[in-house]
Amino acid sequence: MYFSSERVSVKPLEMNSCGIQQLGDRDRTMLRRDGRVDYHVLYIMKGTCYLTEAEGEIAVPEGNLVLYLPGERQEYAFRAVDDTVSGYIHFSGTEVPEILGRLGLSGRVIAVGESGEAERVFREMASEYQLKKPFWEDACAALLLRFLALAGRLSRDLAAGVAPALRHRMDDVCRAMHREAAENRSVGDYARMCHLSEGRFTHAFKESTGLSPKQYMMRIKVDAACQLLAGTGLSVAEVAAAVGIEDVNYFSRLIKKYTGRSPSAQR
Repeated sequence: MYFSSERVSVKPLEMNSCGIQQLGDRDRTMLRRDGRVDYHVLYIMKGTCYLTEAEGEIAVPEGNLVLYLPGERQEYAFRAVDDTVSGYIHFSGTEVPEILGRLGLSGRVIAVGESGEAERVFREMASEYQLKKPFWEDACAALLLRFLALAGRLSRDLAAGVAPALRHRMDDVCRAMHREAAENRSVGDYARMCHLSEGRFTHAFKESTGLSPKQYMMRIKVDAACQLLAGTGLSVAEVAAAVGIEDVNYFSRLIKKYTGRSPSAQR
């Protein structure tokens, strides 16, 4: 009996198939004149994929995704000499267009760079699909969303000129900001942690997180304060002190500014 993984799901997001191919044994070509009914992503982990598009052949090296929308002609090839490793995902769902648009995943080729994190998530997703343990459909959908979100983030960083090593440093800074939320360290302190000037650090941080360092630190304080107000019996003054703010009146104005409600209304 012929089995096809092509289907259109009525769920928000559903994986139809997923796997990783070692493609160094022989030349391979694929032609789907009418495409597939679902979405198709190729993740080039190693080597090169050769696309045939209206403008001619396009060589897509490792660190890129190839995205085919439903109904789009698919013609691509792998050459044995490149010893390519390629992951593939077929998926559909009612929210897929909105998800791809929100994450900025558009166009035929999407650069994500060489990322150990992205490859780990993909391999975990492929394993879930292969093993099909209880609730595997839900696990695959969750991992697929995680992979797409990570791809969107990596693509955005590359477009903004944020190198992977610098992004990792920004991640370390964010973790430090969370640990030290009540210490009121300066932006310069975190810039020195990254061995960057304050101006370069501020630019890189905003490109990586979407917020300036000061905005990010203030958001941490507000989030922590709201959790303490809602989940403990601490007074407003005690919560303010716990997040490093001595002036209670300023603290109250800050909470109202960011949440639209006074500290007492958070309880």
